[in-house]
Amino acid sequence: FGSRKVSSHRAMARGGSTMGPEPVGSPLGGGFDCIPQPVADDVLHYQEHYQDFFSELDILSTSPDRQQALFRVVSRSGSGRELKVRLSPSSFCVEEDSQDGVLRGEQFETFEQVLSAMDGAEAFGSRLCGLVSEQLAQQLGSLEGRIGEGAED
Repeated sequence: FGSRKVSSHRAMARGGSTMGPEPVGSPLGGGFDCIPQPVADDVLHYQEHYQDFFSELDILSTSPDRQQALFRVVSRSGSGRELKVRLSPSSFCVEEDSQDGVLRGEQFETFEQVLSAMDGAEAFGSRLCGLVSEQLAQQLGSLEGRIGEGAED
C-alpha cells in the first residue's frame, strides 16, 4: 500500500528486480523505465484512497523535484492527534506530534505504519478489518443479485 523504504518495491511491482534499474530491453525490466516516481504523488494517493483512516490529510509543501513532501495528518479517533510527516524516497519521518511529541523523530517504512503508530495498532487493524468486511459484503450482495437474476431467466 504505502511502501517507501526501498524504491525496489516499485521495480518489483513492475516486474523488475531489486538489484536496481534494469535496461528497457531487459527481460527483468518488464518493458518499463525504472525512473523514480515523485513521492509527492504518493501523498495524493493516500489522500484519495485512505480517507477512512484519518479525518484530515493536507500537503504542506513539496520539494521542487517532488521527491520530498511534508504533510499533516489528523487522527479519526476522538483524540484529534495531529502528526506532521516528511515523506522521502527512503522513509516517513514524523517531524511533529501533537501528543507531547511522542512520535517526533520516529521513522516508518509505510504509510500504514504511520497510521498504526498514530492511532494504535488495534484501532488501525480494527478499522482495516471493518473496511475489508464491508467490501466483501458488498461484493457478496452483488454476486447474490446476479445469481438471483440468472435463476429467474
